[in-house]
This record gives sequence, structure tokens and C-alpha cells, in this order.
Amino acid sequence: MKRRIVVHTESPLKPIYSRVEIELIHYLSDEIIGIIDPVHSGRNVQDVLGFGGDIPIAATLDEFLTSKPNFLLIGQSAYKGNFPMEWYPMVIKALQMRINILNALHQPLNTLAEFELLATKYKAKIYDLRSSDADILKYRKMVENVQSKKILVAAAGDNAQELTTVVELIRAIHKAGISADWVPTSLSARLIKGKGIIAESMVANLISGYVETELVDLDQKFEYVLIEGQGHMNDPVRSGVFSSIFHGANPDTVVACVLAPAKDSVEKIYEAVRAFQKTINYFPSASMLAVSVNTGLLNPKEIDAILNKASVSLGVPVFDPRSSVPDALIKAIKNISKIN
Repeated sequence: MKRRIVVHTESPLKPIYSRVEIELIHYLSDEIIGIIDPVHSGRNVQDVLGFGGDIPIAATLDEFLTSKPNFLLIGQSAYKGNFPMEWYPMVIKALQMRINILNALHQPLNTLAEFELLATKYKAKIYDLRSSDADILKYRKMVENVQSKKILVAAAGDNAQELTTVVELIRAIHKAGISADWVPTSLSARLIKGKGIIAESMVANLISGYVETELVDLDQKFEYVLIEGQGHMNDPVRSGVFSSIFHGANPDTVVACVLAPAKDSVEKIYEAVRAFQKTINYFPSASMLAVSVNTGLLNPKEIDAILNKASVSLGVPVFDPRSSVPDALIKAIKNISKIN
């Protein structure tokens, strides 16, 4: 059954800052049939975000029922994690219309008796995306024996588009005829790849074990394995997740991801990457492979000059993955040496 997903946003869509919605629109555009966003109702995604085509935006789920959705995604940006009372009518209507629920809240909905009864009655399903039945092992230092070359894609700040970087790098690596796969760690990645665990929702002492277990499973099946990072060291909410993924990956090299500010862009990119390199020093000695830049705040006419100048300053390829992956980076990937 092909998914026909309606995405409910908890806040109005914004370029750059609606991170999960942006990632899903980029990579699941053929499955998303609508966005619930009362502020932008009547417009389409292209009008609001500058990409995404004619995916319509409406104020309520009712407006999409004639399009026959079979999934409703809720809670992807709700940090509080609990189910808001004002969502009850929407979820009840969805279940009554046999629309499956993709629940990204920290609170499982399968434990709520009224939703469980409705799902059973109308033969709909509730998928609690942050829950998992997988048998996760604690970190065992097995990753040190992995022979595949490991590339961690990690953020040096907020809105750094790690997932976009991973997906576009994988595409470029495959195009170059190199075998590669990736370890998903985010909500978006779980929906896009159709597998994986959301690292920030795991028991803290199992995160590194999850990443390690995935790498051991992929070892020698692929020449390269990329690992999607989460959070950053200055993130008060997810810095622990960042560290655990880093330890679990024990990478051979790292791609740092940053958001370029509108002013003093090159200097700010340089500062973020230098601070990030200090963070790397606390972990096994992985080298800096490249810098991925989210250029969404920049004047399009200035992007190439800014990226080129930053590359010269840092001595590594600096690129925007949404635009292209430079040949110099593919060459650098081919020359990666195993250090762990």
C-alpha cells in the first residue's frame, strides 16, 4: 500500500526552521498529499517554502478527506511530547475514516484506550514511531573491528541539515560507482528509509550500542557507511545524543554541518567548524573530511563565492548538499584511510 500522508504541523511552516517538514517534503514528496497548517491555509508548499511543488496546505484534516489519505503524521516537532487535548477530534476523525496514525510524540497513543478501541473498530493502525521492539545491545567496542569506512555526518550548530547531507552524499557516492549505506538516527530518517530508531528517544546508555550494532551489521556489505548525527555539543537538549552517536560510530572521518548566517558568513562558518574540531578532540582521532553548509539564509548570488572562500580558509571541500556534491569531495572519500 503506497502511503498517502497528511502532515499536521504544530507551528506554521517556515523555510529552514521547519526542519522535519522540510526533510520529508524533500524526500517523500511523492507520498505527502497535504499539510495541515491553518496560518498558510489555501496556499501550497512551493509558495511558502520556495520548493516542494503544489502540495496543498489546509486548515483541517477534513479538507483532505476527498484526496483519500491513508496516514496522518502528528507530533513531529512537539518537544513537550504529550498528546494535546485539542488534537483529539482530529485523531478520532482520522481513525473513523480508517486513516492510520504516524505518531511522533514521545507519548505512545496505543496506550490510550479510546484510540485503541477506535483503531480496532475501524481497522486502522497507530504507529508509535518513537517506540521500538528491537533488541538493542549496549556498546561492546565491536565497532573498532568494523572494516567498512565510517563517515559521521554531524552538526556544529542548529538547523545544519545532517539528514540532507547524508542522503545527498549517498546519492553522489552511488553515482560514482561506490557501494555505501547509512545508519538512520532521526524521525525523518525513519520515515524516509523505512527503518531505524530515533536516537533522541532511546534510553541514553543504549544509543552508542544501537549505532555500533548497525555498523557491525553493515560491515563488509558496503565499502562506506555514513552515520546520521543528531544534536551538537552546544545543544542543551541533545548534546548527550550527539556524544553517544559519536562514540558508537567511532568514525574514520567526519563531515561537519553548519548553517551559514546572513551576515559575516565565512567568518561564522569558520568559527563554528573550529569549535567543532575542538569537540572532535574529545573523541577518537577522526579527521575532518568536509563541511556541509545550509545556505538558506544567503543571497543566492553570493553562495558560490562564500563556499569557495570558506573552503580555502578551512582547507577542505565546503559545499551545499542541496546544490551539488563537489568532485573534490568524492575524490577525498575515495582516499579515506581506516584509522579505527
